[in-house]
Amino acid sequence: MIYIQPQDRNQLNMMNSLDLSNAPDNPIRIMDVLVDKIYNSQRDKFTKAKEDNIGRPRYHDITFLKLYIYGYLHGISSSRKLESETKRNIEVKWLLGDLQPDHWVISNYRKENGDSIKQLTKSFRKFLRSTGYIEGKTVAIDGTKIKAYASKDMLTVKKIEKRLENLNKNIEEYLLKLQSNDTLESLEEELATEYIGADINKILLDKYIVSQAKIEKLVEAKRFLEENNRSSVSLSDKEARLMKSRDGFIPAYNIQSGVDSKHNMIADTEVTDEENDLNQLEPMVNSIEEEIGKKPEEVLADKGYYKPTKIEELELDEEIKCYVAIPDEKKEVSEFKYNKEKDEYICSERKPLVLKQKNKERKNGYSDMYQGLECDGCKLRAECTKSKSGRILYRPSNIEWVESYKKRMEQVFSKAKVNKRKTIVEHPFGTLKYWMGKIPLLLRGKEKVSTEINIYSTAYNIKRLLNIESFDNIMELIIGYDWVSA
Repeated sequence: MIYIQPQDRNQLNMMNSLDLSNAPDNPIRIMDVLVDKIYNSQRDKFTKAKEDNIGRPRYHDITFLKLYIYGYLHGISSSRKLESETKRNIEVKWLLGDLQPDHWVISNYRKENGDSIKQLTKSFRKFLRSTGYIEGKTVAIDGTKIKAYASKDMLTVKKIEKRLENLNKNIEEYLLKLQSNDTLESLEEELATEYIGADINKILLDKYIVSQAKIEKLVEAKRFLEENNRSSVSLSDKEARLMKSRDGFIPAYNIQSGVDSKHNMIADTEVTDEENDLNQLEPMVNSIEEEIGKKPEEVLADKGYYKPTKIEELELDEEIKCYVAIPDEKKEVSEFKYNKEKDEYICSERKPLVLKQKNKERKNGYSDMYQGLECDGCKLRAECTKSKSGRILYRPSNIEWVESYKKRMEQVFSKAKVNKRKTIVEHPFGTLKYWMGKIPLLLRGKEKVSTEINIYSTAYNIKRLLNIESFDNIMELIIGYDWVSA
């Protein structure tokens, strides 16, 4: 059988160059022009490194911005892997002009230049908004838990105190052994196999120093928990919180995303350490307006964002139509009817629940609290309430608006909006998680995690743009756009 034969490795090629090694419509040319245009038009907005003539010249910011966008778009975020790409990947060689930064230099740029990466992300989003790819009319908001770069073994005050107790015992033993010459012989026998020829006192001193350093870290962690009213902390990333996810409880960040409905492009992302989405609706709306320069006309969100007081404020003050799913109400064993004249509730057993407190702050907003006074002896008490003082009901302070909102959300049109949310916002998260892989984040701390998410979201928007528009049209728009005002 005849096979296609490989080229002779020793054969010399003439008239070859980096530029000829990539097709004229290769997407890397889009990335190249995009970063050049944004940076060169907004030099004053990017972080400036200290200029000096001592030592080897540094790499330009443009080199790293291009490398990170290319890498994250292809699911490559590790600085060591990015370094490897600069040496073997012909597209990266073209993009960087065959520069090959060390992985430490690559890693440090990402850690130290979050503002520059944020500026690139923001400018590109404004470009998408100005050219109509992000419309800003209907935006779907959602959050997802992303595992932090930290161990799952998070510390509580109880765990810290237990470890401190053990470490203090060890230190006492080391000090006693150091002070006692009688134990020297037994120590030499005990450690002979592990530390042949080593000085016993030096070994004990080293162990003492290591234990003391661990104690200092644990004491600092305990102080952090007490000062921030936290229940757990990770020594490697204190800002990460223990959150419930599909993989159980993990140290994580809650990544908020606002996705525009026109082309499913990411209009904004924010990183929070809040364990749920309840208080994120208003901040995300404000952040989207700041990011793309336009307030959304419609906001779609799931039931995790249902907080009637905030939804009412957005609709009345900001004139934004909100379609936030309403959580399923718990099925009651008893029915309650409100008596407007007496301002009290009557249960199905004809017992009153009287007003106890007005405008009580709760997680979903402010409510008036009503409590039953004749619950003793009721045949439904065991199923109705566990409270010793009687059944409690909460009536939202803005009950009239809440009821009208619930009626509106029962309409076919509103249900369609809520269902549409999934098709808009879940695809970007799925793509980003696929790119992230098993170790989703490589930086620690909320600010640095935001830097990584900005790179991912920029890479995603570039990918979307390449999928919906021709190469020539994109290049023409980028070259002709006024990046100074972006």
